[in-house]
Amino acid sequence: MRNRYRLTSTVYDREDETQKIIPEKRVFLSVEGNETEKEYFDGLSKNRVKIGINAKVDVEVLRRGKKDTKSTPQQVIELLEEYIRLREQNEDDILQEVSNQFKEQFSLDFIKQFLEDSDKLPKKQRNLFVTELKKIGYDINYRKYLRKYNDELDEFAVFIDRDKDTHSEFNMLECIKYCKDNGYKCYIANPCFEFWLLMHLADIEMEFGNQLDKIKENKTVSNQHTFVSKEVSDRAHHGKSGINFAKKYLPYIDKAVIQAKKFPDDENELVDSIGCNLWKLIENLKMYGK
Repeated sequence: MRNRYRLTSTVYDREDETQKIIPEKRVFLSVEGNETEKEYFDGLSKNRVKIGINAKVDVEVLRRGKKDTKSTPQQVIELLEEYIRLREQNEDDILQEVSNQFKEQFSLDFIKQFLEDSDKLPKKQRNLFVTELKKIGYDINYRKYLRKYNDELDEFAVFIDRDKDTHSEFNMLECIKYCKDNGYKCYIANPCFEFWLLMHLADIEMEFGNQLDKIKENKTVSNQHTFVSKEVSDRAHHGKSGINFAKKYLPYIDKAVIQAKKFPDDENELVDSIGCNLWKLIENLKMYGK
């Protein structure tokens, strides 16, 4: 069977559900990267009160499988819309969707019982069904987790890199228009997400004032790095343990916002000009409830 679904994750509860304040509003964000971006935004979420963000608003990065490398702007939007469709489905829709995939292997009654209370089913059958679901990318536990959140206040957004080597100008403009037409927020980093990270770590004007062309070109400088990612690596030393958001980025978010405001922030301008408009997301979160 073809892998139809992409919303999947082995880890998604980032806080103690019994202790945290349940947000009134969430910004559901679909991103290109599978690691760094998610870790950054998860750090933003966990530390939102320290940042000055009302605990009643949160950012939820949509997860996909580790082997899912689909990262074109259109595919980032597709992941977001898979989640939006999930929100719009009722239990009967989900039952029908799943049963259509497995009607020859599992009865409708079995699937219904699984969706309602899987613990009442034999463990062997339950595990087999979960395995079969995962073969088509249907992570039922993660999808149940996401379905808990369905508020009219919620926003939907994508975050994409300009990356001129893989994303054409036409492609970028088409995606920006699509987002506007459908009411999705569109956040862009030109040339890449690492430029936003670099704004936390360096004084861009002082250190790179005469190298902005190098940032825009962002040429590959080694097997592991482009020009910008190398500059981030030299300062932050990301390793196997991750980006260390609390130490490397949390104290410097305001610095990044101030620096980002010096560059273009309109989506269409960012197609050709270096910059990053993620500061708008930060400030919108801070303004919630005020």
